[in-house]
Amino acid sequence: MKLYNRLISSEIARPFNLSLKTLLSLKVQLIRIASISVATTANNLLAFVINVIAARKLGVEGFGVFSLAFAVTTLVGVLGDVGFNLSMIRLFNKYSSESEKQVLVIASALVFKVLLLSVVFLFSLSFASEFVQHFGLGLETQRLFAIAFATGGLLFLWTYIQAYLQAYHRFKILTLFIWGYFGLRLLCLPVAYGLFPKTPLAWLAATYTLPLIVLICVGLAQIGIRVIPLALMRLRPILDSLKELLGYGKWVALSVIAYTSMPHMLRFILAKRASVEEVGIFSAGMMFTVAFSTLNTAVRTVIFPQVTALEGREEMRRYLSKLAQIAPLYIGFAVLGIACLGILQWTVLGEEYRQAMPVFLVTASSLAIVTFLGLGTMLVHTMMQPQVDAWVNVVRLGSMALLSLVMTPSLHALGAGIVYVVPLLSGEIWMFWYVKKKSMEKP
Repeated sequence: MKLYNRLISSEIARPFNLSLKTLLSLKVQLIRIASISVATTANNLLAFVINVIAARKLGVEGFGVFSLAFAVTTLVGVLGDVGFNLSMIRLFNKYSSESEKQVLVIASALVFKVLLLSVVFLFSLSFASEFVQHFGLGLETQRLFAIAFATGGLLFLWTYIQAYLQAYHRFKILTLFIWGYFGLRLLCLPVAYGLFPKTPLAWLAATYTLPLIVLICVGLAQIGIRVIPLALMRLRPILDSLKELLGYGKWVALSVIAYTSMPHMLRFILAKRASVEEVGIFSAGMMFTVAFSTLNTAVRTVIFPQVTALEGREEMRRYLSKLAQIAPLYIGFAVLGIACLGILQWTVLGEEYRQAMPVFLVTASSLAIVTFLGLGTMLVHTMMQPQVDAWVNVVRLGSMALLSLVMTPSLHALGAGIVYVVPLLSGEIWMFWYVKKKSMEKP
């Protein structure tokens, strides 16, 4: 035992000791990523099953209305976030040595989201009325779209809870919340299926609105007790933190909106320039590519708070060198994953969708690369330069729109796949080069 202690304390043993710590840290990170990936994948799979069952029960017209309502919910949730979740985590890490300012950042984000939610709730019926009239839908759908707008507002607080848990590195609790969302949706699904199978409102409320209400009540119970009294007592500092969040968040919001719009814009252009059938082929090809989006989300959930906490160019250089070391392992994982997903798509979707295979191979291969490079490009937020990410995504969106007008009429779904990945991959490569160049600069 004495000999072991001497060995551990000796200069010779230090490199081994450091490697052991690194391996243990890597193991913890992989466990966190795996647990969140499994929970997120389960939720995505359940969403897929819900859509399939709803489509069969509601019929073409009813499912179209349900899909439109869900699109409204998603869009309100994305637009209403205004980049606050990512900004909150970044500023939380910025004030890592000032716990009081960290709480102010958390409090100001919650105050803003609650106020914005109140506005959405207050005007949801008016928004729904205007929406129904604009699209020529029946008046009976007005309640559905009012709930859809309100559910989009609930997403403000659901994503806030997730960002809060990320900021405090409470990944086990975050995983439990994601599983809770899965369980509540699974529990409410039979209600819509058995009691109101022909009612789009029942499907939306049972599988999205009600589970979100339960999760928000549970999640905000402890956060609100801690944060809201502070917000009421220290109004001026809260407003200062809110101003800082808005200043940083505007770039994040621009980036998220531009990035999220890309595949949806392609579907609209493809329908206009080619046919609805080609939209179906493109969507089928993208269906299994989403696996890498799920992995990307899980990895960023765990890694982003830690990457944005890096201090100085030396730490950023060490982080990039670690990425280079794990690159061969990731390549092997990505190739195996693409092969397995390709076989699954080939067998599950059937002969009718075999034309979607080239779309899958192009998009999955590129998104796998983008996912890995994204581990490095997160450093733009460590450098406090969110405008870089924002403008890259705006340029991506614009170049994608221009390229699609040229390629989709001749290459159809495959052309759309190529148009999607070229700006996506080019932008990520450029950003990776940018952060690497900046990390090499002398202070």
